Amino acid sequence: MDVFLLLRAGSNYVERPPGRIVGPIAQFFGFIINILFNIFYSIGPAHSLGLSIVLLTIIFRSLMLPLTLKSQRSMMNMRKIKPELDKIQEKYGKSKDPEIMKKANAERSALMAKHNANPLTGCLPMLIQMPLFFGLSFIVRQAFLYIANLRNIYYELAELLIRIPGLVGEHVVPFEQNGIVRQYATRLISQNMLENGVEFQRLLNLGYSYENARAAAGDIIDLLNPADLSRAINRFTPDMWESVYTHVPANYLPTVEGLVSRLGDIETFLIWNTGDVIGWGFPNVLITIIILVTMLFQTWLSQQRQSDPSTMTDTMRTQQRIMFLVMPVMMAVFTAAFPVGVGIFWITSQVYGVIQELILNRKNKIPLLQKPW
Repeated sequence: MDVFLLLRAGSNYVERPPGRIVGPIAQFFGFIINILFNIFYSIGPAHSLGLSIVLLTIIFRSLMLPLTLKSQRSMMNMRKIKPELDKIQEKYGKSKDPEIMKKANAERSALMAKHNANPLTGCLPMLIQMPLFFGLSFIVRQAFLYIANLRNIYYELAELLIRIPGLVGEHVVPFEQNGIVRQYATRLISQNMLENGVEFQRLLNLGYSYENARAAAGDIIDLLNPADLSRAINRFTPDMWESVYTHVPANYLPTVEGLVSRLGDIETFLIWNTGDVIGWGFPNVLITIIILVTMLFQTWLSQQRQSDPSTMTDTMRTQQRIMFLVMPVMMAVFTAAFPVGVGIFWITSQVYGVIQELILNRKNKIPLLQKPW
């Protein structure tokens, strides 16, 4: 096989199983998403995967709400005691004497403890979301591994493609056999998996049992195994499927098209495929733009409540403006490398946060257009 075909697959490679750290996280949240998916799927399959992600995010953020409110109260208390913290700073200056620094830190700690203020608590809600963020990146790229109804459809489609003469071939390797499904699937298999497949075939030829050869060869894709073929066709693009249709006999074509259409209905949310990498192409780039806008708005609202412009120096104002811009831009660029499903999670989380900030600011009588610096 021409190895350069692999390069064209890019980030669309067949996914390797998640590691020991992310794997249990993905299994846990995958179990929950399977339950939520069944609810939406029973109502109607369209957009059911995306809606499951939205509902999971709302549940997750709601469970985090007590911690988030505690964190925000702590940050507001930090704002209230800032004048007293400044007095401590003036009292001890910038001395490097260990004893003086120890006294200054003790006074600061006592003051913050008295007013239930801690500058580090503001980071907790973001950090707690990270496991779900990374777990979802595996779940949405291989959702059929975690969602039973989706897995059954992929399995049925894979079995059908294997049965249809000329699409997949008759052997595990060599991969250069004819068959449009085999050709496309091979483009999506990493070089390491291809080498493992060759080793797998060698072990079979030496008389190893299927199970022992597979265990010894490592992670492989056996295109004659419906579960393995599912991993490959999960990464097929619409253009690939259109090409496959031209090779499917007329008596099988309606069934193949129907199964692929059902998968498309499930895995599409609004105008996006939940498993596609966001990237910078249209329409997926809209996800990045929405993330940026919602994060900027939430940061604006948060800084309104946590900052006191009357006590700020010019340097502090500059720092606040930089924070306002840099963090949302960095997060938007960061998420562009993740699947659309992760973007849906992040947007839902940000919208939830914006609503929460609006309620808190209204409760504290902070005008919407008040400048935070």
